[in-house]
Parts: sequence; C-alpha cells; structure tokens
Amino acid sequence: MTGMDISELLEKAHQEMKVGRYEHALEFYDKVLVTEPSNPTALTNKGKAYYYLGRHEDAIIWYDRALAINPDNARVLYEKGYTLRKVERYEDAIRSFDRALEIDPDFLFALSNKGYSLNALAKYEEAIACFDHVLEISPNNIRAMTAKAIALRGMGKNEEAIEYFDRALAFNPINAFIWHNKAIALRNLGRIHEADDCLCMANYQTGSTP
Repeated sequence: MTGMDISELLEKAHQEMKVGRYEHALEFYDKVLVTEPSNPTALTNKGKAYYYLGRHEDAIIWYDRALAINPDNARVLYEKGYTLRKVERYEDAIRSFDRALEIDPDFLFALSNKGYSLNALAKYEEAIACFDHVLEISPNNIRAMTAKAIALRGMGKNEEAIEYFDRALAFNPINAFIWHNKAIALRNLGRIHEADDCLCMANYQTGSTP
C-alpha cells in the first residue's frame, strides 16, 4: 500500500481533488478501500470525484454505498440529490433532498435544490414553499428570489414575479439571467418595450449584441 497509512492516503486524495486531478484522487481512494471497504470518506469522495469527471451515474452509485454505511448523512443525501437533479431525475432528487431535510430541516442547499427540482416539474406552489423557507433563513438569497420569481411566472403571476426579479436585481443588477427572465414575464404581460430593455441589459452583461 505504498507505505502510507489511511490518513496519509486520504490526504493525498484530498490534495489531488483540490487541483482537479480526479482520476489520481480515485486511485488513492481505491487504495483506502482495499484496507477499509466501508471508509465513509473514501466512499463519499469517490462519488464527488466521479461527479466532477462528469460520470454522474457512477457518482450516484458511490453515494449510495456511503449511505449504506450511514443512511442519516444529510450532506451525502444532498450530494446524491444534487447529482440526480443534474441528470434530470427530478423525482428521485426530491426524495433525496426530502430525506436530508428530515435530518436537517434548515439545510439551505437541500431546500433550494428541492425547489429547483420542483420548478423543473412545474410544481410551482411546492417550489415556492421551499424558496419561502430559504428566504426566511436567508432573506437576501438572490437565487431563491429569482427561482421564486420563475415559479410565480410559471403560475401566470407575472406581476408578482417581476417584483421578485426586481428584488434580486437590487442586490445584483448585473445578472444577465435575472434580466432575461424578467423580460419573459414582461412579454407575458404585453409590456414589449420594457421587455426589450431588459433583454438589452442581459445582452450588455454577457457582451452579446441584440
């Protein structure tokens, strides 16, 4: 085992992860697992390494192996849910986020990503409940404001959506994504000139030309 103990192997893997050498990190985690097949750090971080390599299904397998050792690890449940959301397995992602939230009801990342998954499924009222909870804990959370606005727009509540887009823009006026989505809400209301102005702002932020 190259003369290194478990802690040294994990540290080597950690350093490789930090510099983006994920394949090399996997080699060190594999060496750990030869000696300690149930090592939770190696199991979880193999999942992370596979995620960063774009091998999402492999990542999920390793998160499941870590959860078989400790099914109450909210962080791993979140990481699994996040990966499931990335591969558009939204229902499965929500189940994973829900389990994390049973353990830690104020887990902001799990709440937010559950909301994003619900938005993707057009379950807007449930999504808004998630974003409202996030905003209770983190009132200036721009992503939650924006995602709530998108949910409101999806429900046809374009005026309310614009209010939340404007709240988000008050914190970050150079966010092209928010300007673009506000433009859609304005178009839905027939406010074409205002929508065009928002699109100009979005294009300006991204360096695009209309």
